[in-house]
Amino acid sequence: MMGYWQGIITGAALVGMAVALTAATRSKQVTTLDVERINIREPDGTLRLVISGKDRFPGSFVKGEEMARPDRRHAAGLLFLNDEGTENGGLIWAGNSKDGTINAGASLTFDRYENDQTIQLLQTDSGDRDLAALIISDRPNGSMFESKDGKLAVKPGAAEGPPRLFVGKSRDRASVVMLQDANGIPRLMLRVDPDGTSSIDFIDEKGEVLRSIGPRD
Repeated sequence: MMGYWQGIITGAALVGMAVALTAATRSKQVTTLDVERINIREPDGTLRLVISGKDRFPGSFVKGEEMARPDRRHAAGLLFLNDEGTENGGLIWAGNSKDGTINAGASLTFDRYENDQTIQLLQTDSGDRDLAALIISDRPNGSMFESKDGKLAVKPGAAEGPPRLFVGKSRDRASVVMLQDANGIPRLMLRVDPDGTSSIDFIDEKGEVLRSIGPRD
């Protein structure tokens, strides 16, 4: 008799486990999800994407190791990481108005391997002045990170990288295409001012205009 009841109990347990496993494998539809941060990982645990509010926004990652970045706690956004768990770009946005002063903007960036951004889509707004642009920058070959006193750190000067191309609307509301040399100095500028005045400027290594061509030149 005891064996009979044990068989029934064991069978019921197996059925219950099967039902639970089946339910676990089914996709669940969630209409609203309130969270402060979401980490997207590969099956091996490698972090690939972070979606976060500003208070939980992460630092920089290099091969899965995180470096504190308290300077990043001003914006919400997404942090992109490559196959090795190293940061390689992101999307951030913020905006507020305090005492009548507007401070808002958004930035989408893509980084060179273990280095800083080479492509940036940028928008800033201070109320009476705003900017919207595509910016292409130079970054050196090699990692911008080092281990210092057992902690991950940015190499001195490694985050520097001259801008090479600016395409957008400047803060003075001009449409601008600007090409810069390897030192970040503007050398050629195409410009259309708000009133329709247009020009092509050729610029020397000191930033001085050598020649300016207008529509009637």
